[in-house]
Amino acid sequence: MKDFCENQYCENPGAKVIPVSVRNPSDQRRTLCVPCEEAYTWGVQHGTKLAEAKPKLANLSRFLKKDGFIILTHNAGDASEHGPFEAWAYQGPLDLQVATPVTFGVGASVPDALEALELLLDSSRGRTIADVDEKHGLSRRRDS
Repeated sequence: MKDFCENQYCENPGAKVIPVSVRNPSDQRRTLCVPCEEAYTWGVQHGTKLAEAKPKLANLSRFLKKDGFIILTHNAGDASEHGPFEAWAYQGPLDLQVATPVTFGVGASVPDALEALELLLDSSRGRTIADVDEKHGLSRRRDS
């Protein structure tokens, strides 16, 4: 045990040697004074909150909030080279007769397909459905 607290902001005499984690759980031992040991123990038991985590699928969440929906499919017998799972993004009401397909992602698992869809939605963010229709020569009129 060292004579003084090993907290760089403290100059109190050391009171207790405790295990601390730097790279692995309890991989080092440090001498701390009573107040620093109490604060450290409190932090270890209750954790600390440094920042809010960003939502993992931010574009997908944004898409779903703007009148979109996702359909997940599993093609066990006819899998593509990228995997058997597909995540299709549709815009409009929850009716496949009326809704417009926007894009789809393919993956080896459901999370992979959703991540692929997330990337595709990110790249198509500035485009509108009319842009996609024009690119593919589609018409939205019911009488055509």
